[in-house]
Amino acid sequence: MSAAHDVEALLAQLGARVHLANVAQATHSLSHVLVTAWPELDALLPDGGLPRGVVELAAPHARGGATSVALAAVRAGQARGKGAWCAWIDPEGTLHAPGVVAAGVELARMLVVRAPRAGVARAALKAVASGAFEVVVIDLDEVARGEVLVRKLALAAEPGGTTVLLLTDSTRPRGAPWPVTLRLELSRPDVRTLSVLVAKDRRGRVHPARTLPFRPVALLAG
Repeated sequence: MSAAHDVEALLAQLGARVHLANVAQATHSLSHVLVTAWPELDALLPDGGLPRGVVELAAPHARGGATSVALAAVRAGQARGKGAWCAWIDPEGTLHAPGVVAAGVELARMLVVRAPRAGVARAALKAVASGAFEVVVIDLDEVARGEVLVRKLALAAEPGGTTVLLLTDSTRPRGAPWPVTLRLELSRPDVRTLSVLVAKDRRGRVHPARTLPFRPVALLAG
């Protein structure tokens, strides 16, 4: 069975309860940014949180704090309501369950899809287009026609107001920037800090890099 069909089957198993919960929260979700409850991070984001649409978290080798920021977003998405679900497309199987739990994420309301690299794009589009998830995180290796995929994801996310997070490798060259709503370039100067550069906001502006304390587990689990 293909990764896209796997997603369809899993969504069918979840049933209408996820979709109904999403509809009940639609007005609230569409009119607000996603506040991560990581105060220092929210304070430096242009909208005070992560916008709806496609957000790129670029970090060295897709690490450098990107996973922690994504987990903060997932926890915030689940906090929108008891029926709120999130999804994570994890082709390499690198997501560490104890770390996810330590970040305050409920595993019971997070769908993890272990799609092969070749099937990531299709699986991601199926998950986003379903409208069943507040946040969809995609571990995205550089793919051919990445700009086309981003545009498709943005269109799929619009009806349900989904926040789509792309985890990308900032060390890999790219011919042209992708048409994302927000691009954050992340790095870890040391074990205690996270450097965040807003490389593009919704108006195409660049904001100066800022360094903030790297303590997401303490913040989120508290």
